[in-house]
Amino acid sequence: MHEDLGRVLNKGFGTWKRNLGIAVPFIFNMLLSMLVFVIGFILLSFIVLAPSVSEIADPSSLSPEETMEMIMPLFNDSIGIVIAFGILTMLVLAFIQAYFTAGAVGMAKVASETGHTTLSDMFRYGNDNVISLFLAKIMVFLISFAGVIFIVPGALITDDLGALMSNPENAVVPGAMLLFGFLLWVIYAVIVGLILSPLEFCLVVDRLDPMSGLKRAYGFFMGNKLDVLLLFLVMISISVLNNLLSEAMSVIEAVGAVWAFASFILSIAVIQPLITVWWTRLYMSRSGKELYDISELLEYP
Repeated sequence: MHEDLGRVLNKGFGTWKRNLGIAVPFIFNMLLSMLVFVIGFILLSFIVLAPSVSEIADPSSLSPEETMEMIMPLFNDSIGIVIAFGILTMLVLAFIQAYFTAGAVGMAKVASETGHTTLSDMFRYGNDNVISLFLAKIMVFLISFAGVIFIVPGALITDDLGALMSNPENAVVPGAMLLFGFLLWVIYAVIVGLILSPLEFCLVVDRLDPMSGLKRAYGFFMGNKLDVLLLFLVMISISVLNNLLSEAMSVIEAVGAVWAFASFILSIAVIQPLITVWWTRLYMSRSGKELYDISELLEYP
């Protein structure tokens, strides 16, 4: 069933309204990610600091300044452990995100097919696609990271940083090259993000392996450039509008604090689920998948 983008947005909004539970995967992802981050920080602090802190008879007698003076050298001396632990924590967080993203897309898929979805769909699609989506996201990160090559020329020129600092006039060209290279990297990353934006929806809806998911996402973009670009811009516009509202509300301190919390909840419970439904429906519509008819949808309470 081929639908134009307007119908995708309209019907997708109707699907989201009748299936507010699609927000649950995003809430679970936020809560579990926060828990992992806190546990990781506590464990890292214990591993790095415990041996030295145990030698102090009364740690509570130290002032905050003395505590920081003691802690920072310990982290610097254990930089390898800190980096390794940081990478491990990021991988765990990425795995959690992949699981609940797959679950959310699965719920959106079922809701788009039948007009109704349940949490069992989240667990089913999360279990079936978490590994593939996790590996695919790592591949996308590596593709985006390859853009670091754009800053290599500027980095090579600024190899002798001390000499450049002693004569700031000589730093103008290297600095400009570094800035230009970084700008090219950002543009490259945005293009990669745009082209592969349908990845998680292609992979989960069709239950593909990581490489097939990347190929399908690229093929889908090439066949639907305008609609993918427009939906990508809609997604960015919603995010920018939310940020602008936050900036405007922050002028009044009390209102800003309340809006910051409300904006966070809005993003988790409304914006992300709605965008997920839109992307899922767009992919299903353009790839010949069965979608509910409005007359069938009205039968659901």
